[in-house]
Amino acid sequence: MKILLAVIVMGAATLFTRFFPFLLFSKKEPPKWLVSGARLIPGAVMLTLVITNLPLNISNDNFTLQWIGAFLVIILHLLFKHPLISIFGGTILYMLLLHLFG
Repeated sequence: MKILLAVIVMGAATLFTRFFPFLLFSKKEPPKWLVSGARLIPGAVMLTLVITNLPLNISNDNFTLQWIGAFLVIILHLLFKHPLISIFGGTILYMLLLHLFG
C-alpha cells in the first residue's frame, strides 16, 4: 500500500512540474530572461557531457579516437547547426574508428 501511495504521489508531482509552466504562462508571454536562459540549456548540457566524458589522460587507450570523434561533432555542428546530426556523426565516426583501430 505504501509503494502504491508513493507511486501516486511521485506521478502527481511529475505531472505538476510538467503542467506548471503552461498554467503560469497560459495568458502572458514568458519573461525574456527565461526565454534566453532556455536557449542556453542545450549548449550547457553538451558542454557538461564533453567535460565529464572526454579523457584528459593521454595514457587512455582510446584517447585519440575519442578526441577525433569530439572534433567531428564540433565541425558538424558548425556546418549544420543541428544537434542530432552532430551527435550521430561523431558517434558513428568514433564507433568506426574503435572497431578499426581500437
